Amino acid sequence: MKKMILPALSAILLMTASCSKDPVSNTSPLQVSKTTDIKKGEPVLFSFPKYGDTILWNIKPATTAKVSVTGSIATVKFGQKGTFTVVATSGSVRDSAVVHIDDSVYTPPPAATILPFSTGEQLAITVSKVDSGANSGLIFYALTQNSYTCIANYLVSDFSLANNAYTIDFKGIFVPGNCTAGTAKAGAFRYLLPMANGTNTLTIKLNNTTYTGSIVKAGSNYTINWSYTSGVTISPSTL
Repeated sequence: MKKMILPALSAILLMTASCSKDPVSNTSPLQVSKTTDIKKGEPVLFSFPKYGDTILWNIKPATTAKVSVTGSIATVKFGQKGTFTVVATSGSVRDSAVVHIDDSVYTPPPAATILPFSTGEQLAITVSKVDSGANSGLIFYALTQNSYTCIANYLVSDFSLANNAYTIDFKGIFVPGNCTAGTAKAGAFRYLLPMANGTNTLTIKLNNTTYTGSIVKAGSNYTINWSYTSGVTISPSTL
């Protein structure tokens, strides 16, 4: 399969990429912003521009992949290294793209616009675990309740670990240059790896409010003690 790798995310709606066809399709409609040199958590745009909002998106394997859909465009962030296939289906038309994710972690470039959070913003964090020997731990994916400009936006945070105490301080929304198409919720991964056995303190800061809890690791089992039902929520609580 042959794909055109676009030089900028904002160009995805202006270019046409060539890719292999599913037997039910007579065209190659799926466009992708890039297929290689992708970092973990980096926004990748997939577009099915001729098929409106009636598109089914499927990712194989789906583990830790997060999808945000705006019209005919899906923004996908991949939480782990590997090779993934993204399939877009609209009626009898189906097309796919294969992307390769590196082991490095994406961070937005410093010269960018950082939007403040909306008033009353809340975050929903979903958790998955990594069982990988000495590097075992948890992957957090945080997603805003509200939408922000640019479908390729990104949730920005500072992260620290000291003496089994994890702190995530959410700062705002990264908006890349020349990106004005649509709005979307902002999300990002954070990696709590490796995590020590026993009790680990967890502190999360959002909009000048501090939330605290703990994570208890017992071998490959995790219990997240988190009492908040608004502001910042975390699920599941046991893994």
